[in-house]
Amino acid sequence: MKYVMIMWLCINDPFVELQNTCIEQVMPQQFETLEECKMGAEAIYEKIKSEKLYFTTFCSKKLLTTI
Repeated sequence: MKYVMIMWLCINDPFVELQNTCIEQVMPQQFETLEECKMGAEAIYEKIKSEKLYFTTFCSKKLLTTI
């Protein structure tokens, strides 16, 4: 079992069209523990934080298999 991070990023700008306001992204890196995933989210937030950006993440435990 691994943890994956799902990220939502929204722009607070009245001139951006509604359908372009937020994005959802499953991040490519995987984490061994929930704590590692949370620390990864905090590191991303520190890199991109801005008054016009809203950022939230969710760490989910998944059974991942390779094909």
